[in-house]
Amino acid sequence: MAWSSPYHYEEYLEKLQDPKRPEFEKVKPLNTTGSAWIVRDKANGFICLQSYSTIVSFVVDGRVIDLGKWSVTTSKHQGMFRGEV
Repeated sequence: MAWSSPYHYEEYLEKLQDPKRPEFEKVKPLNTTGSAWIVRDKANGFICLQSYSTIVSFVVDGRVIDLGKWSVTTSKHQGMFRGEV
């Protein structure tokens, strides 16, 4: 999926809300408890952060996009994700 600029990612956000949302493949755990994973969207290869059962961040053109404010634990996961990508 390509956008005219790294700031036009609304289509992907809508896709994440769809009941038939993308299939993700777990790539790498971010912690030892298994509650945070780096995942890849199988359809387009986008790298995302899954915290518990929710996609909370993804990478667009080398820039991490956070999908909102979350709990302290999930915010820590997002910080760890930035260090990995």
